[in-house]
Amino acid sequence: MSTQLNVAIKISILSALHFDKRSKRLNVNKKMLWVSIIFLIFTATNAVELSGILKLFTPNDVILSAAADNMVSKLEKEYMKYLETGVETPTFNYLTMQLGSSRNGMNKYVRNIHKLKPVDEFFVCVVCRAMVGVIDRTFRDEQNDLNGPKGDAMAKKIAMDACQRLKIQTKEVCEGLFDGHWPILRYIIENTSVDAKTICSFYIQFTFCNVADHPKFNFNLELDDADQPSIIASKSNRGRKTSKDLNILHLTDIHHDPLYEPGSLAECDEPLCCQRHKSLAIGTSKAAGYWGDYRECDLPWHTVNQAFTHIRQAHADIDYIFQTGDVIDHMIWSTSMAKNKVVYERVVKRIYELFPEVPVYPCIGNHEAHPLNLFSPTYAPDSVNSHWLYEFLYDIWSKWLPADTKETILRGGYYTALARPGYRIISLNNNDCYTDNWWLFYNGTDMKTQLMWLYETLLAAEGANEHVHILAHLPSGDDTCWNVWSREFNRLVRRFRETISGIFNGHSHADEMHVHYTSGGYAVAVTFNGGALTTWTYKNPNYRIYRVEPKTLQVVDHETWIFNLTAANIAGAAESPRWFKEYIFSEEFTDDLSPAGLDNLLEQMADNPRLLEKFWRFKMLSTDQRLRKGCNRSCMLKTICRLAVTVNDQRRRCEELTAKLTKAMDSSYE
Repeated sequence: MSTQLNVAIKISILSALHFDKRSKRLNVNKKMLWVSIIFLIFTATNAVELSGILKLFTPNDVILSAAADNMVSKLEKEYMKYLETGVETPTFNYLTMQLGSSRNGMNKYVRNIHKLKPVDEFFVCVVCRAMVGVIDRTFRDEQNDLNGPKGDAMAKKIAMDACQRLKIQTKEVCEGLFDGHWPILRYIIENTSVDAKTICSFYIQFTFCNVADHPKFNFNLELDDADQPSIIASKSNRGRKTSKDLNILHLTDIHHDPLYEPGSLAECDEPLCCQRHKSLAIGTSKAAGYWGDYRECDLPWHTVNQAFTHIRQAHADIDYIFQTGDVIDHMIWSTSMAKNKVVYERVVKRIYELFPEVPVYPCIGNHEAHPLNLFSPTYAPDSVNSHWLYEFLYDIWSKWLPADTKETILRGGYYTALARPGYRIISLNNNDCYTDNWWLFYNGTDMKTQLMWLYETLLAAEGANEHVHILAHLPSGDDTCWNVWSREFNRLVRRFRETISGIFNGHSHADEMHVHYTSGGYAVAVTFNGGALTTWTYKNPNYRIYRVEPKTLQVVDHETWIFNLTAANIAGAAESPRWFKEYIFSEEFTDDLSPAGLDNLLEQMADNPRLLEKFWRFKMLSTDQRLRKGCNRSCMLKTICRLAVTVNDQRRRCEELTAKLTKAMDSSYE
């Protein structure tokens, strides 16, 4: 963007502001401000490079939202003209050129939306709204070809044209994603009135793109919490270590890639590499390592098998195993029922073979599904129903699970089981909250069903004086977890805070935790995240061992084991990776793992940036590239905020901690 334009924008905005010396207040000339905003929108979408205009504003700026609306309207209109006439107008070419060149690189599918930069968020928002809008309008127009026998071919033409014109991904990836997902998307479009803005607001939660209201997608659970006593303090009852503590292995996000080939190309345009083009990589730094690779690559079988074998040999005292989902690889454009079944069965059966006497409690990750991320309601037609997955999983899981889990597993992939008297496991399929699960667009209130089952199960456990561990793939505070679902889930956590002894997640590929709070700021529960066995992306493989007090089932300590991938790949096939205990939580941070104890730890981290930085190093699993890059000011603030958020639009504790951390960091620089 030109210097003159930059100055003009700033002057026009500043001209709307006036400082009153008497009142010592900054006044806003609303008319002038809106003139400035209109000018900015016009320049952003008509005359300048998007990457330049976006540098001036944060992702949550209302101006970016207006700019996105303006560009979506134009792009959708021009695309419709192009489809009807086959003529590419200058405006059409200019808009698509601006979008195609605006964001950083091609690979949008390897990053979660909440990790994108503003330029990329703007790109995803505009393209999502415009292209869904084009398909939506043409598909619902009775006079349009999409309603006839050419409908599927026309929809694919639109999608592939946008994919290549806007450089979204490679042709192979776009074609694979379309072929896998289109039948379900078509069913949803045909059978609901949901519009493009609603769809994209779900998909891109908590950014400027999330501006639509969702009255049809809101619900409240009917709980018996009206007569519950007020919470006036954090939960501080603390389990103590005993000689009879249980040892629980937490495996998550294994992501086995059956096509991984050592020495193949580890840098590619697709979301997953390390599978092919070996001739291009030989003798270069782009060659995939033997035991895995830090780049966009998952685990070969020999690494998965070696990890399981090591655990069997190093930990003879494991009482239970939690496996919190995502066994399937990141080759998202080439999934199938057959492939997913083969990969999943190979991994899980190996766990059963090596730990025949240890009960295994699994839950479903978003990658288990085909198509990726999509989990249908029970009443969906067979052609788009997920029942094939639930039937397959029950056949495998039934080795360790009791027969009475069958009904709910077949209904929706969730279950409860009594591990021992007084100790209950609840395993959720919380892909109900995943914003990439398009069935949310179909009927959001369907997602209430499993949460009501959870309520009834916790109510029964409370009545039986049982302590509960909840397993679920996604952390409820993730930007990709629907805030309505996570809000109601956290209501349940608060209501049953004395019954729930621990919550265990995966998905983020980070060794971390999350403290659950009441609206008054009191800590009532803790979620523990097991990291990931896969190296995708830029992480050392890891697993966790929890030490659990047998009476209250509280986690009283945990340790994380890793191996350094750089060192392992230097040694190569001649030597197995050297696993080691990276840290023990009580030795590095605190031996009080109660919600109150961990809330106090967060206070200490906010006061002491070096303590928080140490937590971040372990969160990143001491990965070489991550440590070299370090954690800057923005990273530190995001790290402490994430620890305190379990509903993404409830950030009171996050704001308190970040304010304190900001002050501590500022004082350390003085």
